[in-house]
Amino acid sequence: MGWGPEFEAGGHIRHGGPQRKRPSGLLAGLMLLCGVGVLVVIAAVALRGTSEPTVAPSLRPGAEATSAAPGTGDGSAGTPRAPQSSQDSAAIVQTDGFYRSGVQKTVNCREPQLALSTAGAVRSYYTNLIGCLNRAWTPLVRAGQDQYAAPRVLFWAGTVQSPCTSSAPTSFYCSANRTLYLKFEDDIKLWTRASDEPNRSFSRMWATYTAGHEFGHHIQQLTGILPAATRLEYDAPDRATRLEVSRRIELQASCLGAAFMGANKTSYGITGLDLTIYRRYVEAQTGDENNRGGPRDHGARSSHQYWAARGFNTVNSASCNTFTASASKVS
Repeated sequence: MGWGPEFEAGGHIRHGGPQRKRPSGLLAGLMLLCGVGVLVVIAAVALRGTSEPTVAPSLRPGAEATSAAPGTGDGSAGTPRAPQSSQDSAAIVQTDGFYRSGVQKTVNCREPQLALSTAGAVRSYYTNLIGCLNRAWTPLVRAGQDQYAAPRVLFWAGTVQSPCTSSAPTSFYCSANRTLYLKFEDDIKLWTRASDEPNRSFSRMWATYTAGHEFGHHIQQLTGILPAATRLEYDAPDRATRLEVSRRIELQASCLGAAFMGANKTSYGITGLDLTIYRRYVEAQTGDENNRGGPRDHGARSSHQYWAARGFNTVNSASCNTFTASASKVS
């Protein structure tokens, strides 16, 4: 079986947490959570009418200018209290009220019937999806006694500057300005290489999953889970512990994104071929194994599959508490 492109290891970005302890300004500092796209084993699924993926060229940043989206929020509200100690942080990530917010109800989100072949189409696709995500998560964040604020959204191609990084290989979330940076050119490349319906299904499911994952990091930020986890990374006694905290952050974001998809699977149309593609080539093929030689900071394929399936099937925030899970579940 042929494999799709391996994203360049040099482009893999750790989401946060210093290599060594630094001044306490870190806790209010820059957090970049790299898109799950850097982990996927296939950037385009070419099924040839069957279930076998084949090789496609890798996605490389070009020289196109960045493209900004209309703001969907100013990110100014809902600033969580910074944790004062590792003990405070551990309590937040494990027992925050958000975990008791209950089952996510459908917001009857419908997928736009768009070909993701132009910047305008991708922008419209994500704008609709982000609107749905805002509606879906607002009541749950508030149920956890936190304020809700929509994230900013910026669409980009080529290279992009943010408070968190001067370069990135794929879509990401930056906690410093609470912005989703969605790399539309990757979606266009995936779509234009899609020669049949299974490949186009993958393109759409991957876009939906990516946005849901990055939005999951925004929910972590609003609830205080992300700042608290950053503190735990900062205070980690060794690299292995720090990487485990990072994996718990990333796996939780995947679970939260999948919970949204599960809650809206009927209205969005995640059934039949789309559900098969999502389960087999998105949910099950995301993992650190795809970033050969890189740090184990996002989680193994088996772990991503476990948490994504858990979120999709239960649509309950409590099911996404990776911080109380055993180490074997966040490997």
